Amino acid sequence: MYPRSAPGKSRHFYHVSDDAGQRCSNGGESETHERAVARVEVALHQQFGENARIETEVDVDVAEVPTPVTERRADALATFDDWNPYFGEGLAVEVQHNHEDKDVHQVTHDYLAAGYSVVWIRAATVLLDTFNYDTISAEFEQDDGSGYAQRTSKASRFTNCQALLYDGEHAWERVPPYAHPRGQEDLITYDICTAQGCELRRLHEPDDSHTYTASDEHGPDFPLKALKNAIVREYDRDPFWKWAGSQYHSAQVEKLLATRPEIERCRGPKGFHEWGRRETLWTNHADQPLIELRECMYCPVRLVTNHRGRSGHSTFCLYGREPDLDWDDVYFQASPPECDHYLYEEDAIEDYCPKCGVTMESPNTTLRDHTSWIPP
Repeated sequence: MYPRSAPGKSRHFYHVSDDAGQRCSNGGESETHERAVARVEVALHQQFGENARIETEVDVDVAEVPTPVTERRADALATFDDWNPYFGEGLAVEVQHNHEDKDVHQVTHDYLAAGYSVVWIRAATVLLDTFNYDTISAEFEQDDGSGYAQRTSKASRFTNCQALLYDGEHAWERVPPYAHPRGQEDLITYDICTAQGCELRRLHEPDDSHTYTASDEHGPDFPLKALKNAIVREYDRDPFWKWAGSQYHSAQVEKLLATRPEIERCRGPKGFHEWGRRETLWTNHADQPLIELRECMYCPVRLVTNHRGRSGHSTFCLYGREPDLDWDDVYFQASPPECDHYLYEEDAIEDYCPKCGVTMESPNTTLRDHTSWIPP
């Protein structure tokens, strides 16, 4: 006889018949796995029975954790009446037998981030005659053990996101809606984590909550090569696809759209500017282009790009007309503010802002003079 419990049901015992191996086991689990989980439940009852609720095959809420799922199903779970100084909210035991489809790394992260500890243990170990709670406890005490406690383990260790590992937060950047080829109706507003190795996306719900997903179903569906003329590189020695791969290993289109300042809304065929003719304004000591003026191939907008020689230190300035070429290097190192609005004079021919796409409705709404933001 083996004990068994489930949400909404009283704890009870069940009998394993001789032909158990021939019948379908609960939830698709093997009979070996089921027997092992039952023995873990007994061990947890013996150790924590008076101070915790012991359940098997129970869902743990991880909705507040940035992860593509909202629940994790624990093989066995001890949920404590009060916060445990070592284990936290509770202790999840995952029994590994034929149930090898769980992503151990990600599942461990989710339990720890939700306030739970977790231990991974083989079914064969649980079914040994010597098994008791001490076997579980030993996994937390060994340096190479498979037990991860709230007090001694950090969730950020179990992630492929560099930003989460080093900064404790995903590097969220908004994917611009004008880049979606499906039009402007009912677009999903979402961010993508731009850290290397991470493909997590954060969808914005109407109630200001977030839903997390690793799927790209809501994003642009055009190929990487569509961005070739939209991105300005300091040096063009490598093919565009190779350069893009050095910037991001995955989700390249979305991450480039979210992070490159020169990709802005345009009335051109792709919805964003594509930069054509360029003119060198300043060169560096090696006579290489330092400051360049470029023209959009489809609208009157100009782009001034200042590469200052260090990674991440480039300035991109958009203008609704050709800028004053007498402005010096110090000026171009400044960063114009976001809208509302710069780039235009009252008598400018252009009638919309290339930064945000706002269109003039009448002479009274003429976009602000592009020089208004320049410091005295």
